[in-house]
Amino acid sequence: MDVGMSLACYYPLEPEKAALEAAKLNVRVCEVFLNTISELEVPYLYSLREICDRHNIKVHSIHPFTSFLENYMFFAPYPRRIADAEQLYERYADAAKILGATVVNIHGDRGVGLNDIDHYVKCVEPLMRLQQKTGVTYALENVYFNSVNNPEFIARLRQRVPDARFTLDIKQAFKGGEDAYLVAEAMGDAIVNFHVNDRDDDHICLLPGEGSVDYDRILKILSSNHYDGPALMEVYRYNFQNNTDIRRSLDHLQTKFSLAK
Repeated sequence: MDVGMSLACYYPLEPEKAALEAAKLNVRVCEVFLNTISELEVPYLYSLREICDRHNIKVHSIHPFTSFLENYMFFAPYPRRIADAEQLYERYADAAKILGATVVNIHGDRGVGLNDIDHYVKCVEPLMRLQQKTGVTYALENVYFNSVNNPEFIARLRQRVPDARFTLDIKQAFKGGEDAYLVAEAMGDAIVNFHVNDRDDDHICLLPGEGSVDYDRILKILSSNHYDGPALMEVYRYNFQNNTDIRRSLDHLQTKFSLAK
């Protein structure tokens, strides 16, 4: 399994500068967090692609800066806003294609699906249409406040929406009071993106290798479901002091995941 990182680790550093930092660490695969509307402009995206290509960094996934609005845009009953959101999220697919990515990360609702899965299924229809239209995968992340952080809900959703795909984030599961291993098992072979981090009883997010996450168990689940994507380290800026800390953590993950092909 290839090991890389989310450029959001360096936030608020701009993506093009974060990519250069990642290049110093010989990172070969990343997720790009687009932070504002101007970073969806085509000239900017091509300039970012050029930087990544020059340093042999493959962009696996992108993260919309509007993720915090997705509950409002897709899961609230206002058809005109939903239609506008669908157009905006097609632009994210266009951005992904320019950057060479295959996944757009989605935060989604704020738990409304737990009370009404029929409503949730209807609300993700625009994303599923875009997935079919663009060929880019819109992966529902198990963010701590949303329905997709619940293993039982995930299992029901997969029955109702077979094309649903997921981003697994270890810290988000635990932050929401769920078991990350059970979340991973529920997602099964529909995982297309993997945010890896660590934690302990006192810290919800740590650099991989600094906490108590059982990576062997996670790896076993991913391998049994034939996950063929990368492991992308995603932590917060306050979790590390410098690139030396990141390199140490990436090396730890590479050692753990090197046998997963």
